[in-house]
Amino acid sequence: MRPKKHLGQHFLTAPAIAARIAAAIPAGAGEQTLEIGPGRGALSVRLIERFPEMHFVEVDGDTLAALGKKLGGDGGQIDRDTVNNYTVHNEDVMSFDFAKAGFPLHVVGNLPYNIGALIIKKTLLYAPNVLSCTFMVQKEVALRIVSGPRSRQNGFLSIFCQFFGTVKLLFHVPPGAFFPRPNVDSSVFQIIICPNVEEKLERSRWDDFFAFVDSGFSMRRKQLAKVMSLKFGRDKDFYGSALADAGVHAAARPEDIDVGGWLDFYRRVKMQ
Repeated sequence: MRPKKHLGQHFLTAPAIAARIAAAIPAGAGEQTLEIGPGRGALSVRLIERFPEMHFVEVDGDTLAALGKKLGGDGGQIDRDTVNNYTVHNEDVMSFDFAKAGFPLHVVGNLPYNIGALIIKKTLLYAPNVLSCTFMVQKEVALRIVSGPRSRQNGFLSIFCQFFGTVKLLFHVPPGAFFPRPNVDSSVFQIIICPNVEEKLERSRWDDFFAFVDSGFSMRRKQLAKVMSLKFGRDKDFYGSALADAGVHAAARPEDIDVGGWLDFYRRVKMQ
């Protein structure tokens, strides 16, 4: 089975790494678990040891027979007479309805580098029906996600992910743990979703808030008050005063502010 470059396939081959990822999933009784992109099943076999009623979503139909042999069963059909009562959804994750796996849900996966950020965003927008996500991505992406204020790595993806809950870098993974071997290191991170995330900001305003943050980072080396003046009109002093009222220096740059500061700034600018 040749990895498909257009799908960004780098199959995990290290059993110890797979075991560490599976052990990190915080799923409890009555909670479902979904793996994105099981591929050859190196992580899947570890997951199914813990969660016999796993769901898997895999776009590559060529992997399903091998995956079924590795997991036990016929590669996707629910068999109530076997120990492993799993389901494989042969679908593109970007069009897959996570509700098919059942809520509340924990999501895990070794994400393709080329669409990893898109998958993360889609997963988090299911909050609070998704309780956690544990993903392996390119190391530099993971470092951006967990970065704090006053860091050059702090950016839109940092604020987006941290809005939804607590982010944690679990461990790094070397290129030798995959086939084919990638040219970069990978990292596993986890987000525990805040159960009251809709109390931070009503869902109807999420898109507007994230667009607001994205605009702020569009010229990240400039002072944020200046950027917002250019993007939305009104003078720079208006935005500087709103930042100061939010407890942020009026001359702050976008990367200087944490998710709480962004929320306070947004409320003062867009909700008053």
